Amino acid sequence: MLNHVKITANYALKSDANNFVVLQRKLVDPTKAPGYKREPDQPAPVIRERWDEIAYYPLTTAGLTALIDSVRMRTATEYNAENLTELGAAIRYATAEIIAAVNAGLAPEFSVKLGA
Repeated sequence: MLNHVKITANYALKSDANNFVVLQRKLVDPTKAPGYKREPDQPAPVIRERWDEIAYYPLTTAGLTALIDSVRMRTATEYNAENLTELGAAIRYATAEIIAAVNAGLAPEFSVKLGA
């Protein structure tokens, strides 16, 4: 069982004694490994999910804010926007995804609102 909080489909966070840690989801496909040869009588290997630590932020409000902004920008760039309009839309979508994840974990009487 993993002990992290999912922020988006491909990013999560966890903490240790000193830091918030950003995790990035990776899919591992053994068939893509150099030199892979499938044995004729063996089933295809299973693609598995792995979460890699990619960034560390201090356990402060500013650290958490920087972490969320970093994940938002990383997520937006995954959409391969070709112009500023598409980039703006990707950033808005990534922001909405993060807000939904945060709101899902809050008590019913609390929510996050942009620009408030």
